[in-house]
Amino acid sequence: MKPFFSLVLIIFVFSLLSSNIQGQVFDGIWTCDYATIDSDPNATGYNTAAVGVIKPNTFVALVTSDGFCYLVGYTNADSVNGRMGYYPYATDGLYTVWASGFDNVQMVEAYDLATSKDSLIYVANNDIEKNILVFKMSADSVISTENRMATGTDSLFAIDVDALGRVFVTIRGSNLTDGKVMVFNNIAGDPAWGSGHVSSPIAEIVIPGATDLRGITVNNEGTLVYVSDYTNKKVYCYIGNPTSGYTRYNGFDFTLTDKPVASNNIDTIYPGPIGLKYMETKNILMVSCAQIFRLGVGYEYSRVYFLNPNTGSILDTVDAAGWNFAITGGYSIRSQGTQGNVSGYASLYSCGYDDNFDVYTVSYYGWTVDKWSFSGNIPVIPILILGIEKNENDIPNDFSLSQNFPNPFNPATMIEFAVPENSVVNLEVYDIGGRLVTELIKSANLERGSYKVTFNASKLSSGNYLYSLRVGKRQLTRKMTLVK
Repeated sequence: MKPFFSLVLIIFVFSLLSSNIQGQVFDGIWTCDYATIDSDPNATGYNTAAVGVIKPNTFVALVTSDGFCYLVGYTNADSVNGRMGYYPYATDGLYTVWASGFDNVQMVEAYDLATSKDSLIYVANNDIEKNILVFKMSADSVISTENRMATGTDSLFAIDVDALGRVFVTIRGSNLTDGKVMVFNNIAGDPAWGSGHVSSPIAEIVIPGATDLRGITVNNEGTLVYVSDYTNKKVYCYIGNPTSGYTRYNGFDFTLTDKPVASNNIDTIYPGPIGLKYMETKNILMVSCAQIFRLGVGYEYSRVYFLNPNTGSILDTVDAAGWNFAITGGYSIRSQGTQGNVSGYASLYSCGYDDNFDVYTVSYYGWTVDKWSFSGNIPVIPILILGIEKNENDIPNDFSLSQNFPNPFNPATMIEFAVPENSVVNLEVYDIGGRLVTELIKSANLERGSYKVTFNASKLSSGNYLYSLRVGKRQLTRKMTLVK
């Protein structure tokens, strides 16, 4: 058998009500609904590095500058309302302290946070023990929980949490040491979060050649991990799980090559990928791109790219710098700091989204959190890279469906098929009575080629099953036998 390599495809989803194919396109425009004003009573108060979204208009901002860090919660927010608590404007030396009894850890040199649907806030902190600190948003403030995890001596940067509460955190790396991801078990599964506060990661991902990891995001299941390398201008994709480990998926390719010349026709801007967020349900990867910690001409480039998670191709863009210029006529203008729909100093280092798929960004130097809404429909991008592979060395001339192997099988088997031209493909499994068991491939627009799919029947009973390949009006069906 010829070797198979991971599939790199753009696919389309069929409408349930018609035979028209919905393209992977964004059919509207992004507009800024509001930017938190840069003055009391709604300002973050200083450089704003990250935002974690809990629900619509409810979020937490991470403020950090010269080592001091604090959290600002917002609820029912707009440009002039929503901030919880009082924060002196532009005051050095303000810290949030995580506290549980006599145990206290001061937030220091933190640049990223992650939030969960149950209002927990995880901060990648850089105190002496490099703790992951866990807070919670209450009805009117951000408060400490009893949970933290000391990670060692290496500096942390980015953090995310999957739906099971497992925590993924990055160590940046350097010219001498490869960057890596550490995965810690959830709070319920590891008592060290609440007592002792020292435990080993349940998984690690070492990324060869990565020298400056700045962002991380995972899907709900923790089977897709994306990590941004700012210096190398790349986003890496890993597939797997914390139990069996992760493998880099080389079919995903996003390298930021933008090097725009500034409006003064002298300076060049060198942006890189920073914050990441995986948009669940839509299966879209969001990537914040800017030149980090650059003022002046740095404000002329800040974008969120929306990527196909299978390939890394760009599907759409929020251009915050372009928006600022269109609204104000400049890149560093915001009328008295209070103009309600523009940050004025674009420096997008973080992004998130809410249940309505509105997008939230920060302006690090504008000291704002900004909310963006889309006028059209955000497409759904089905994930193929976790279950289907393409033989890049075989170009078939016939439509075919091979006998599964092994057969009989327990519990997994391989199904191979070929399509001689670009086709919309469905691959389904039925029981012997003709009842649908599962859809292995649903309305996927596959390029001409030979493919294989792994079918895991661990949850099914022994017996005979039918698997059917449909392409247009053509259909091929074979029988397979599960023996447990």
